[in-house]
Amino acid sequence: MRAAVVAIRSGFFDDVTDDVLAHGDQAFGAAVPSSAGQPDRSHAPWTRAGIDGRAVLVVAGHAGAGASTVALALAEGLAENRRVQLVDYSEPARSGLSAAPTIELGTDAAGWRCGRRGRLDLVRLAQHPADGALPRPPEAADATVVVDAGWSTTCALLDSPGSLVGCALVVVIRLTVPAVREAEHVLAAVGGEAAVAAVGPARWPRLVEASCGPRLRKARSTGRVVSVPLDRRLQIAGLTGDRLPKSVAAAGRALAELVAPAAPSRHRLPAVRTRRAGANR
Repeated sequence: MRAAVVAIRSGFFDDVTDDVLAHGDQAFGAAVPSSAGQPDRSHAPWTRAGIDGRAVLVVAGHAGAGASTVALALAEGLAENRRVQLVDYSEPARSGLSAAPTIELGTDAAGWRCGRRGRLDLVRLAQHPADGALPRPPEAADATVVVDAGWSTTCALLDSPGSLVGCALVVVIRLTVPAVREAEHVLAAVGGEAAVAAVGPARWPRLVEASCGPRLRKARSTGRVVSVPLDRRLQIAGLTGDRLPKSVAAAGRALAELVAPAAPSRHRLPAVRTRRAGANR
């Protein structure tokens, strides 16, 4: 039923076969693991596009972690002194960034819905890829690319950890016992020095601290954990064209300082003015 709803919203309701319904959830992530005879699918799309050295990949440590909010805050933090493109790989019906742009610029030939938010370029999938293949990000010369992988793509990437090599990584978690336990497995899969965005109170509950595994404890001791406060408005309304709460934006800037993969540009990019009053308040 979920696959049928996604197909209808994407416009693929005239010819939906039993095979599509049976494999709708798996198809989207099928492009990430390598397979014989399909070399173009052996790596993540940002690697194939040659931008992996300028990419920051934001993945959820568990379902419902709040990765889209963290990705947006991080991208806006980076965009203060460089060009940044935020790429949302979530399926359109599950995107947390669908209402985040303040200007919509239409859909390009590759199927990306393009928009702007202040100094930030924001692109989302216009429809679910028919063959499940993850498309390359749009061309963005000299831009740092922040990738909001989405939960389905994150699961596929974790099954093929080699696809994560070359990117700066941010793992987003909630401060609950089941969440930190699951996040430990994600940190083990990604390896390297991933930064962690911990959504919740700055002071961790004792039971959560006691449940941390060695990788999460190491991240905390080495200063690679950034606290992202919960905001009631965001919890109710989700991400919109309005500015992020100051505390969440500050957390994004802290993450940007931690994971910035390239030197900032020499000039500050001008903000794009919009007619939406809420975006400029």
